[in-house]
Amino acid sequence: SNTRNIISKSDGLDSRISWSLELGEGHAGAAVKYGRVYILDYDEDTKVDILRCFSLSDGEELWQIGYEVSIKRNHGITRTVPAVSDSFVVTIGPRCHVMCVNAFTGELIWGLDLERDFGVKVPLWYTGQCPLIDGSDAVIAVGGKEILMMGVDLSTGDVSWQIPNSADWKMSHSSVIPMEFFGTRQYVYSAVGGMVAVSAEKENLGELLWTSNIWSHSVIAPTPLQLNDNRIFVTAGYSAGSMLLQLEKNESGYSIHELQQVTPAEGIASEQQTPIYNDGLLCAVLPKDAGVY
Repeated sequence: SNTRNIISKSDGLDSRISWSLELGEGHAGAAVKYGRVYILDYDEDTKVDILRCFSLSDGEELWQIGYEVSIKRNHGITRTVPAVSDSFVVTIGPRCHVMCVNAFTGELIWGLDLERDFGVKVPLWYTGQCPLIDGSDAVIAVGGKEILMMGVDLSTGDVSWQIPNSADWKMSHSSVIPMEFFGTRQYVYSAVGGMVAVSAEKENLGELLWTSNIWSHSVIAPTPLQLNDNRIFVTAGYSAGSMLLQLEKNESGYSIHELQQVTPAEGIASEQQTPIYNDGLLCAVLPKDAGVY
């Protein structure tokens, strides 16, 4: 099917569908908060990228806001889930447009065109990066000509911190994820070119902590996973397989090294979806070149 559906099921044993809605082509999921459903949609007739807000209880559309942009089908169009806080909603559209709006009224607060403003190369299959709201900032992995990652003030749209893109890494389809190592919160990102971690602590917010090209592939969609303590699991498609990494800290800073690497036929891997880690177990949607288990 070329359409998506949002479905809310009523309480009760019969699980009757209380409402459903046809959307444009894509893979973007919905975010739900305070009884509202937020989803990024694309109207191919009017060529408008739209953030839509619905009532969870009855499916009534409460508001929508969008912008004109010409997007062709490319194995679907929309791919990202909005980030929602108590007051704000942040989206990243297929062609790297970032939008921040009031979560209750839909009023535009600010917008950015990452391709135009920061020299970003739109990923091969459009933007797959889901934005992150943390504290008063939206955290965006730019992968532009000068900036690799940045924090944008939710209220003003001003860049509150940034790290340079000295190695000229590119935006991947992966998302920025908070992790905590050795008592320090970090924003970890797997770019096309390598991995990077930035401090998420107030006293040194935005400080570059470590980088590594030990895991570097041309197409990366899954987000890195912290397993426990100081181990990180990464995976990608196109025969990349997966890798288990270990982060260490000493007086001179951080270092990261490989514990294990496997091909898709040898172990667990995923091409598009981020695996789930729970109770010491990894669950993943395997790629087509996976082995038989």
